[in-house]
Amino acid sequence: MRRFVSYGPGFVVLLACVVSLLVVPRLMRMHAVETTRARITLAQHQIGQDDILARIDRATAAIADAVEPSVVHIETTVGGRRTLSSGAGWILDTEGHVVTNAHVVRNTGNISVEFYDGRVCRAELIGTDPFTDIAVLELECDGPFFPVARADGRVLRKGERVFAFGSPFGFKFSMSEGIVSGLGREPGTPGENSFTNYIQTDAAVNPGNSGGPLVDVAGELIGMNVAIATARNNGGALDDEDSGDSAGISFAIPLGTIVPIVNQIIEHGSVERGFMGISFGNPNNRSDDAVRRFTSMDGRLISGIQVFGVTEDGPSARAGMQAGDVITNIDGYPVLGQSALRTLISSKRPGEDLDVRVYRDGESEAFKVTLARMPQETLAGVAGQRIEGELGARFMTVESGVMVRWVWGERAIEAGLEQGQVIERVEGERVRNQSEFYARLLDARVHEGQPARLTVRTGPEDDAPRQELTIDLSR
Repeated sequence: MRRFVSYGPGFVVLLACVVSLLVVPRLMRMHAVETTRARITLAQHQIGQDDILARIDRATAAIADAVEPSVVHIETTVGGRRTLSSGAGWILDTEGHVVTNAHVVRNTGNISVEFYDGRVCRAELIGTDPFTDIAVLELECDGPFFPVARADGRVLRKGERVFAFGSPFGFKFSMSEGIVSGLGREPGTPGENSFTNYIQTDAAVNPGNSGGPLVDVAGELIGMNVAIATARNNGGALDDEDSGDSAGISFAIPLGTIVPIVNQIIEHGSVERGFMGISFGNPNNRSDDAVRRFTSMDGRLISGIQVFGVTEDGPSARAGMQAGDVITNIDGYPVLGQSALRTLISSKRPGEDLDVRVYRDGESEAFKVTLARMPQETLAGVAGQRIEGELGARFMTVESGVMVRWVWGERAIEAGLEQGQVIERVEGERVRNQSEFYARLLDARVHEGQPARLTVRTGPEDDAPRQELTIDLSR
């Protein structure tokens, strides 16, 4: 008997499979497209209903419009040639004073200032304070000048939004945004500035931003960009202006430090530093940073610097302060660390008064301290630390003078300094110990970029050969 085989059902199944493979993916794609289109439509509708981002953009653009006319780009020349110390600055007043970093204009000849509208003007250096890295210029052209608005007397808080202006890598009148990451930051390495307490931000700051203003959301000046910490130098130290790039940590000099220093430079052409006559931090315990935090009787958290010693018949002693007092506030500014305290004291001139609030025996007390002049040996010690750091060498007192203990920096090596050499004279003046050595360097203005001539022996023996060396921190 003959069999008949039917192919109909199999063909139908095959056809269904083919259709599924071809049509179903297409339908799924169409569904995905329509879903995406619906999501876009909904998102656009939501954006149209809530213009918060547009308002933030408008506010940020308004800050740029308000601040940019007060920002300047600075270039310096020596011998008619452009140098690498270009940076930024900001207009202080309608008289044409410009504030920038001291290292931007250190050891320079002609100074050229460019405004946001393309105008170029010559400027004269009025004075500098290398210890706080602040300089003041005076413009040699007619205005109008547009001073930056200042947030005088305002206390910053961590987390506030900030904006940095300057000329990073030569891109003039740039603006970057960030937040306040920390307050009262200490310099990262010995030899760095000991008379300031930095604002730390994460705003992008690069070579060329130095001297530019740092402003808040009201477009008001809260500080001046000074330095960055980079991946190359990740110990928290401050990098030179011509090295590294931003790694999310930048520093600015706070307005409370800038104003009294700038006023001194404009009024007197130089800076004299006040002295309270106190010591803080136990000299017998280097790990004691003098910061004290505790809860007051009314439940408030108190933070300040504990006074270790008071100079007999000094300014603080005459005002009634005692060892053990915890200084919490000076002239309305909170004391966040040792550098902050030094800055608040040293930025005032001798003879000026400080309103000091301390915590003593569970109670808050107020004192008015009339400052004396900072002793030269104290200032020379700070200058010595700074010079050692920039030079890249350490020194120690020996019986016959000052010995080079350690050399690691390029400037020291280029000058010819070697371990074991004994320094006898600076600019022809005899030095017998480190204090005298630093004082002579201070008198020679080495910290301001001026060269100084050293007379050194090649060894500790009196009959060792002598030679003349020159150190120059401007190189």
